[in-house]
Amino acid sequence: MIGADGSTTRNSPRVPWWPLLREAKTAPRVRLLVFPHSGAGPNTLFPLVRPLPGDVEVLGLSLPGRERRFDEPPGCRLDQVLDSVADEVLGLDPLPTVVFGHSLGALLATRAARLLGPHCRAAVVSGQAPGRTTRRAHGTSTDEDVVRLLREGGGTPQWVLDDPEMLAHVTRVLRADIELSRESATGFEDVRLDVPLHVLGGTADPLIPHEPLDGWADHTTGACQVLRFEGDHFFLLAEAHRPTVVDVLRRALTEG
Repeated sequence: MIGADGSTTRNSPRVPWWPLLREAKTAPRVRLLVFPHSGAGPNTLFPLVRPLPGDVEVLGLSLPGRERRFDEPPGCRLDQVLDSVADEVLGLDPLPTVVFGHSLGALLATRAARLLGPHCRAAVVSGQAPGRTTRRAHGTSTDEDVVRLLREGGGTPQWVLDDPEMLAHVTRVLRADIELSRESATGFEDVRLDVPLHVLGGTADPLIPHEPLDGWADHTTGACQVLRFEGDHFFLLAEAHRPTVVDVLRRALTEG
């Protein structure tokens, strides 16, 4: 489960966690924080933010071991992700902020939304279960389990699966992200937001069942809208569904 943008440039350890993914074309009115899925960098979700209005500033979470941080050892803790939000996002000019996360990114986005407090106006979560729902990825224990998850979950380019060196790297990254996901899901049933919540899921997702998605309403005191799409774990990137997902993001960016 990785997005291949071919970005393997060597960088120093000082590369930010929150690089600019898309600069606003005019004075920014609102900020969107993008939290990618396990094994991926934020550029994987770029097709969904490219069509957004020109007054939206987009920042993407870049975890170690991918894209700009390809040469860094993979792995981090939840508190490091949240510290990066506090240090690199809250330190910027204050703007109304919306969080958008897919899979692992949905767990991280929800945690970050709570940290952002009144700065957060809405949250969009995709491909992730609420509460204590069982998550298939958390049952992996070996490299073989991880590779099977990659193949069955979809979203991984065939050239990555066919390249032993790249597959080994992706496996290390994904194992680290699964540990981060386990940590982020611990106690998640007690996480509550006070903002509108938009929930997206695939009806044929082999990793996350779509039936419990309505349970996301328990994670906010605000309105909760659940949309189900025909498709697997990466339904949101399917060409047929992209316009609807972009419309959800547009609505979220105008709330509050």
